[in-house]
Amino acid sequence: MDCSSSPLLDALDHFLYRMDGEPELGREFYAATTPEEMVALAEHCGILIDADDFRALLRSGSTEFWVVGGDEGSNPVAHLQRVFRV
Repeated sequence: MDCSSSPLLDALDHFLYRMDGEPELGREFYAATTPEEMVALAEHCGILIDADDFRALLRSGSTEFWVVGGDEGSNPVAHLQRVFRV
């Protein structure tokens, strides 16, 4: 899968930007601890992505959120990696 131009990667970016800009959504995002909870939250935001897609993107995708420092509590990608065990 070529994630450099993937619509799923664009969707993940949109999800992370939205999560970053909406405090309530951000709280729900960081409260999610299972892949099922994260997929449900993404679907609630209108992003149709399953757990396998999340894992594939986390393994091979690239977005500006990947370079943001911080721990799981302040870096959405680090949190996603923990949730999806990548």
